[in-house]
Amino acid sequence: MSTSSRAVILVPCAVFGCIVLLFTCKQANFQNEVEEDVELNKVINRLKLSRNNDYVLQRKRAEEAEILIRTKLAWLPRNFTVPNIFLQPDKQSVIVQDGKNDNRTLVFVHHPRAAGGHVISCLNNVSYTKNMAMSPLMNSKNRLLWDTGNPDTVSFQNRINIHRGGYAFGVCEKLQQDCHYFTLFRDPLETMLSMYDHCVNVGTHEFCSILKSKFVSRRDWIIENGGLMLNHFLYSSHLCVAQHSDSSTDVFKNPCWLQQKLKIDRLTETEKDHVANYIARNLRRWFSVIGLFEEFKESLSMFEYALGENLTKCPSKKESSSTFEEEIQMTNKAHLLSNEERAFDDNETFEDDIDMLRDDYYVQKALMPAYTIYSEAKRVFHFQRQILYNKMTKI
Repeated sequence: MSTSSRAVILVPCAVFGCIVLLFTCKQANFQNEVEEDVELNKVINRLKLSRNNDYVLQRKRAEEAEILIRTKLAWLPRNFTVPNIFLQPDKQSVIVQDGKNDNRTLVFVHHPRAAGGHVISCLNNVSYTKNMAMSPLMNSKNRLLWDTGNPDTVSFQNRINIHRGGYAFGVCEKLQQDCHYFTLFRDPLETMLSMYDHCVNVGTHEFCSILKSKFVSRRDWIIENGGLMLNHFLYSSHLCVAQHSDSSTDVFKNPCWLQQKLKIDRLTETEKDHVANYIARNLRRWFSVIGLFEEFKESLSMFEYALGENLTKCPSKKESSSTFEEEIQMTNKAHLLSNEERAFDDNETFEDDIDMLRDDYYVQKALMPAYTIYSEAKRVFHFQRQILYNKMTKI
């Protein structure tokens, strides 16, 4: 065969070989793409299934929580509450819009060690300057007296415009007017550390009497009293009213708040989790505005905008106005203690190390319901901040 004829034959073969090779490569790429699509679809289906399972699980937990509330904590759903003012679409401050201060009730729920003393002092000033009737500080004893009032006292109670105190949540259940609940939240561990130091140095809060802080470590004290926030939300003096009215019995030897605490302590961990999630879900419905201790000045501005009262520049006692700064200093001092300083401190034990407490399983377990509520409170606060900023920039 001549050279020219071999070239003619080789060229088609070479071309055909390239075509075969190209087809093989495309076929391989196509197969890989098909396999990748199949895997991607599997991942998507798994994500959908996981999301559906999460939704089903959330619904199940919500239903279990509703059953628990109806059967064991039937008093918890709160009525006559004005929902979060910032989260109501296309509305400014309800108080500023309406310009009516007569038919409203302001209720400050005072969580301890969260700089609420300044707000209480401001409310005292509002009551005096605007002639708005104010109830005694709502500790557990005064709350019990308030709730045991007979029907003849309801008309008098409706004329009281301001309530404040640790057991103020729920005072409006007997009233015939809307309530503007507002409060300051603080990191639960920081709250309990501050409460412990308060009990050691001052000891005026009722929780200081449960477990003497001078004789136990911070860890043991926090584990025992970790349900403080939950107790304030769940407080209901109806548990003590029957015993209070029967003076012949010796059952009422324990104060109502302690009886309430013992009842809550008997809830299982799952039940506490359900209750905490229920409270978290309803924060924006129950509270007209929410503040944070960590954002104190901004919180006061939000209170003032939402409620239409002067809560940022009110005359207050020196000790009340300095509470926030003192709390910050105490917190910073505790956190700035180095491990070396703690090692040489005879009064500081391993169980009192703040960093260790934060990672301690039993401390986390005791504070878990409080952190569930606090996390949602922070989320609502940041919504409020953005909405207020948007409103201010439009002015």
